[in-house]
Amino acid sequence: MAEKSTERSPLFLKTVEWSMTALFHLTRLLFYIFPPGLFYALFRAMGATLLYLRPGMRRRLEAKISDALPEITDRREITRIARQACASVFMPILDIFTLGRHGERYMRELRIEGRENLARAEEAGKGIIFIGPHIGGVAVVHAVMARLGKPYTPIMYRPEDTAVPRYVEHLAFYAGFLGCDLEEPVFLAGKDIIPKVREHLSRGKCIGLTFDVPGTGVVEFFGRPAALAAGAGYFAYDTGAPIQPFCLLRGKGTFDNRLIFLPPIFCDTSADKKSEVARVMREVVKAGERTIRMAPGQWMSWFGLWAWWDQAREIMEKGA
Repeated sequence: MAEKSTERSPLFLKTVEWSMTALFHLTRLLFYIFPPGLFYALFRAMGATLLYLRPGMRRRLEAKISDALPEITDRREITRIARQACASVFMPILDIFTLGRHGERYMRELRIEGRENLARAEEAGKGIIFIGPHIGGVAVVHAVMARLGKPYTPIMYRPEDTAVPRYVEHLAFYAGFLGCDLEEPVFLAGKDIIPKVREHLSRGKCIGLTFDVPGTGVVEFFGRPAALAAGAGYFAYDTGAPIQPFCLLRGKGTFDNRLIFLPPIFCDTSADKKSEVARVMREVVKAGERTIRMAPGQWMSWFGLWAWWDQAREIMEKGA
């Protein structure tokens, strides 16, 4: 199903930006007074309210979920995932302040799965490319890793290149204080960082990035070709660094969080570059799909899925 492209007015985007920024600071202040569990319940309720107040968005979101997960035939389950997806837009705010205010308890109760997979990636001794979708605790996973003694440098969009720059800038600013690679706290996306990232990995250091962003690499994603960023594949080929799929998922309680490491992906640097990068990205997206299916309601990027499918079709038509 194709999604009609709708241009958001500058006024609409500015309203969203200021609303999210105000919510961020209000939550920051009230976190000193109320327990985090109250905010998690409140933000879930806000997600449900957002879904039901905008019936057109609800229909589109539920249609995307149904398209991607045809095995789910229960309409109530589809709606439940859609409610959670709307709430996931607000949840990074809570993750940041929960880790900041209750860091010791957060790390003490954190469950870690797949340590042996991370050990395999570390054994290569060529740095590591951590990768995952925009899911769960993506806003704080770099800080969690730093607190585990395994820091990496995330690659993120420049705030001014996003639809809500002020909000993104505040998220990044506060998340940076929670833990990071002190030598290189962050790489801001752009062509100028490519040599920096290669050099970083060549010294055995680590980077982190997400794959569920628009790009020109066509790869099957939820049963259809999608146009996604393929940078991870090129970095792996150029440096020999293994790719480590991972995610930080929320559980039922405030401090019930799981840090999951899936099997690492290794690149054959002696193979043809184009075909090997394509193979690696297929494996990356396959691991990402597996992650999303673990907690589909925590994936924040449902809203872009149809656009990536449409863009891939245009790319393939031009190529043909």
